[in-house]
Amino acid sequence: MSKMNLLVLLERLEELTSDNFQFAGKILIDREEMEELIEKIKIALPEEVKQAEWVSREKERYLLQAQEEAKRIIKEAENYAEELIRQDRILIKAEEEARRIINEAKMMAEDIETEAHNYAHRIMKQLEDNLDRALKIVRQGREELYNIEESN
Repeated sequence: MSKMNLLVLLERLEELTSDNFQFAGKILIDREEMEELIEKIKIALPEEVKQAEWVSREKERYLLQAQEEAKRIIKEAENYAEELIRQDRILIKAEEEARRIINEAKMMAEDIETEAHNYAHRIMKQLEDNLDRALKIVRQGREELYNIEESN
């Protein structure tokens, strides 16, 4: 469905809310007609809006993965450190190694989380740019509609 059809559907939605019976600030609308119109609007939504939802889900998934990986790395480091500490003959070396591993794991976890946030920001910026372009097209379409109506 084209972006122009989306505008038509939105205008129909406006008409539906203004043409129906009003009582005490409430509007009575035919449920089936409203549900059908909403479904058509969903179908007509630009792909960028659908991509925004996907990007948001992917960002959350990526962040959760990064956090789980960081927890796993820290847990492995802690387990390794505990094992080293149990060995009496290398107690001092084990403590030093454990601290190094834990610090390294924490730094890696921070790096992973930072990369996840940076990735999400880049994707969201690209999406924002795409949505800006789509919004410009919609505004141009509305302006063309307005100009057509004015000329009639």
